[in-house]
Formats: sequence, C-alpha cells, structure tokens
Amino acid sequence: MRNFNKRFALLLVLALLLTVVMTVSAQTPTPTPVNPNANISWPPPVYVLRGEFSIRGSANLPNMSGYFLQFRPLAADLSVPDEDAPWLPATLPSTQAVQDAVLGAWNTATVPDGVYELRLTINVTGGDPIFFLVSPVRVENNPPPFAATAIPALPTLAILPTQSLPTLLPTPTAFDTTPRATANRAANVRRGDGTNYEVIGGIQPGDTVPVVGISSFGTGWYLIELPNGTRGWVAPSVVDVSGNLSTVPRVDPPAPPTPTPIPATATPTSQINLVAGNFRFDPGSPKCNQTFNVYMDVANFGTVTSPSTTLSVQDYRLADGTFQEGTFGGIPPIAAGQTVSVGPIPITVKTYHSEQHRLLMIIDPSSQVFETNESDNAKEAIYLLEKAGCP
Repeated sequence: MRNFNKRFALLLVLALLLTVVMTVSAQTPTPTPVNPNANISWPPPVYVLRGEFSIRGSANLPNMSGYFLQFRPLAADLSVPDEDAPWLPATLPSTQAVQDAVLGAWNTATVPDGVYELRLTINVTGGDPIFFLVSPVRVENNPPPFAATAIPALPTLAILPTQSLPTLLPTPTAFDTTPRATANRAANVRRGDGTNYEVIGGIQPGDTVPVVGISSFGTGWYLIELPNGTRGWVAPSVVDVSGNLSTVPRVDPPAPPTPTPIPATATPTSQINLVAGNFRFDPGSPKCNQTFNVYMDVANFGTVTSPSTTLSVQDYRLADGTFQEGTFGGIPPIAAGQTVSVGPIPITVKTYHSEQHRLLMIIDPSSQVFETNESDNAKEAIYLLEKAGCP
C-alpha cells in the first residue's frame, strides 16, 4: 500500500510539471518572420551611426514602384514624442530593386546627435506601402570627451653614441572642419530648395563653396554662399559635402513660387522637357489619417527619351506654410512626344484636419534629369482635409 501511494504521488508531480511546461509554451509569442525582400539588415537596433553611413537591406517586391529611407527623432526614454511627427528623408528615392545590398547612404552629419528610428518605405503599384522599422539607433558624430580613446605614449628610443639625431617632423596642422560643398557636376543654384524655384547662379565641377544652412523642410538641400556673396540652394545629389555639418543651422527656404500653367500648345525643344499635366486624388476628398493616392499625367515635350526619375509629393498647411508630410513615386522613361500616367503615389496626412492644405507635386525634385525648361515641372492643389477619425 505504501509503494502504491509513492507511485501515485510521483505520477501527480509529473502531471503538474507537464501542465506548467505546456502553459509556458502556449504563452511564448511566435516571432514575426522578416520579409527577405523588404527589410533593413544593417544597422541593427541599438547601434551607433556617424558620418556617411551605408544602410543595407532588401527592396525587391513584385510591382514595386520605388523605395526610400526616412528617420525621425526619439525621446530620451526611447519613446516617440509625437506619433504624428513627420518622417524626414534620409536618402533620395530609388526605383531600382535591391537584394541584400546597399539601399542608400545616410549623411548623419546633417542631423543633431541623438536617438532616432529608421524606416524603409516601399511603394507598391496598386497596393499600400510596405514599411520596415529599425529602432532605436544612435547618431554620434561628436562623442563626449570621456568617450574618446586615449592615444598611448610612444616608447622612448635610446640613441646610441654613434647614431645621429633623427630629423624632427613638422607639427601637423589642425584638421579643417569648416562645412563645405564641392560640385561633382555643373549645377544650378536656386532661390529655394527645389527645382520649382528660379535659378540665381551656378557652380562648375570642382568648385568648393561654404555651406551656411540646411533646409528645415527635410529636402536635404544645402544653402551655400557663392564667391560673389550670393546665397542660394543646391540639391544634395550635385555636391559632395565635407567638414562638421552638425553645427550648420536649419534654415526655412522662401515660400514656393506659383507654378506656371501648361500652355495650350507647347513648342518642342531640342532636349528633354518633362511637363506636369492633369492630376487627381483617389479618393477625391482626402481624410485625416487615411491614405489617399495621387495620380499625375507626365509628358515629354522634348525630342529625346527622358530617363527614369521621381515625382515628389509634399503637403503643407495653407495657413502658415509649414511642411506636414512628403513622399515620392517613380516616373519611368518617357519617349519624345509621349505622355504617361504616374501613380498611385500613397500619402497619409495626419495633422490639421478641417483646414485647407496645399499639395505640391514636383517632377525630378533632385535635378537628376537635365532640362532646358523646368518652369513646367510642378503642380499644386488646395484641398480641405476632412476630419474623419482624427481627434
């Protein structure tokens, strides 16, 4: 009888252990698999970035129209201070598929040191954009003094009586950290941070000029000073920057000019001439915090086929002109005399509902395509953002 009681007690203990193991297994969450065709593989979370940092990963989805990288700052406790805070561009948009390679290079010297989250956005034709988030990452271009690695002292060399004294090397000069921009091609200098602003000067390949400001709208354009004292804006794709950009102030560009309407009959030029045509929204009445799609007809009134480029869509609050949200879409090559429909380009506006907004659509915002006439590359729309589900 005593042996039976011992066996029964042992079986009861084993049954209880099995129940605990099954309960713990059932409560363990299954990790979400990473899409091998839509991800950021480098850097990982909790990583320190500085200087020109290459972001690696994959953007290779079916019906992909393009992708780009964005960032926004985090609070000291690694939380998002404002869920409606706009995402700022870290790289220019691209329409080329990438598989486990470099997605783009983020110049972290253009932002203050701190903690950020990094997001990959992939636009898919006929569907919602796909996102991949890496958070947090730390930008540290100016480490504190106590974090600097001390340089060990060199050992003292004994000089034999028969040896002559070594030749003293000159004292090295201090490294020049003045922010500069060097032109990598012939480029226009404009009154504002976009190709829709008029040209006020130019730079030639190899010209080096001081950088005195960076656009506060997140376009990445630099405010430079020409030798004659004129200040104007250049696109980040036409210059190579050097020096300490962390001290360069953020500057508000002037208000965008009113775009010139497309003439009824356009005269073809001897080069590429991309023209912004009719556009529409889907749905037609944008609602707060609900994605809507932008479509635009883009024509080539030139005499040669244009290369692929991008269409920038930027939303501004009409009352004060402040930037609210931005995105990009891909424009395919267009033969001379042809018109293509670009879109859908999804965008979600989450701020200032029940107010009028200004949507600015710009062809080739980074001046990747050389045109003799860029005055017809932009369209704008004034619309009322309906409240919908926003508080």
